[in-house]
Amino acid sequence: MVLIAAQAIPARCTAIFMAMALGLGLLTGCATSRMIDSDVSSFSSMGDSLVARTDASFAIEHLPSQNQGLDASTQAQLDTITTQALEAVGLHSAGDKAADYLAQLQVRVDTIANPHYRPRYRDWVRDSNGQLVYTFPTLQLEPSWYRHQVQLLLRDTHSNRVVYEARATFDGPWRDTLNLLPPMLQAALRDYPHTLQGKVVVELPAPAH
Repeated sequence: MVLIAAQAIPARCTAIFMAMALGLGLLTGCATSRMIDSDVSSFSSMGDSLVARTDASFAIEHLPSQNQGLDASTQAQLDTITTQALEAVGLHSAGDKAADYLAQLQVRVDTIANPHYRPRYRDWVRDSNGQLVYTFPTLQLEPSWYRHQVQLLLRDTHSNRVVYEARATFDGPWRDTLNLLPPMLQAALRDYPHTLQGKVVVELPAPAH
């Protein structure tokens, strides 16, 4: 689940691969809606061929590392998220029939430096004599910040070529990966089967009570 095209990541980041990220931050949701602003890149080599039809069928493909690195329940949830994202743009699951596409989802989560953190190293205060002196501030912990990266590949089963690639990257304070993936995939596939480069904002509704 960590095979994604390399992007510039600060040296301070520590990789949290999917087995750990989904285990620690599985469904820690928010009480209010969130605006997920993803940086999106998509690429296509479909042209006007038959496989460019939006009503084509798909089957989900897993890498050996995905089968071995995630428990069956988590993988099933990822497959459901992938299926829903593809069906939302007009594709449909092949079921037991031969598929036009093989769909492969790849996800990565990293802890990165918080871009909004501004530590205070020392404070000026007046002592009992009215003199300005340096004091050490109380201990301040840098709030956690996470980078989620998702890549979805569609491979034409007739030619065995990758005909569509969609990527989305989102940085923010949340690590509930399974909640973040649907709006990220919606952003990545927004212009399918055409391509897109830019930022796409999708609202993630508050969880139902």
